[in-house]
Amino acid sequence: MMKNKKGQVIFSNFILLIMFLGIAMASGIIAGVVYYQVDTLDSVLHTVNFPLPLENTAPGNATNVTDFQDILGMVVYPILGLRTSLPYLVYFMIFGFIIALGISAYLTCKNPVFFVLHLLFTFVITYFCLILSNTYAVLLKNPFINSMMMQFTIYNKVMLFLPQIVFFTSLLFGVIAFVNLIKPQNDYSQTGINYGGEY
Repeated sequence: MMKNKKGQVIFSNFILLIMFLGIAMASGIIAGVVYYQVDTLDSVLHTVNFPLPLENTAPGNATNVTDFQDILGMVVYPILGLRTSLPYLVYFMIFGFIIALGISAYLTCKNPVFFVLHLLFTFVITYFCLILSNTYAVLLKNPFINSMMMQFTIYNKVMLFLPQIVFFTSLLFGVIAFVNLIKPQNDYSQTGINYGGEY
């Protein structure tokens, strides 16, 4: 019964990895669209300007706000400037996916059967990444999407080389989990090799 629960946990982790990978790709494209739209809005707002009707009746009333651009500079432009953080948020999501691969591999070190499952899941996830990478490469051939995603250079590289990154990273984590599986845990280890009492 316990092995069945562990198998369900590993399978649910695999489903979560696939979902997280899809969300990482979708969020990168959505972030590119938002970045492009906000950048366009910023460019358009810079072309709008008119003087403000201010009352200077109070003595010594010195203000720096004289036109519409001054108001936008204090209120709107700082908010629009937050668009530069969108690429970093996408990068953190990709690194979060790599950390999730490491956690999934760590869970496999509890039982040798799950190590084999981890290798199988690695091949399936790599195939899924190959589909996503090819789809993204086709999207980048569109000139509009290519110009829209120009600010996301690292994301573009990661998505184009996603199968290699995921395969070798998952394989590395699987090797680490396998080494953790075979090393002696204690004198009477049930999961590792028992080398004797002196170890």
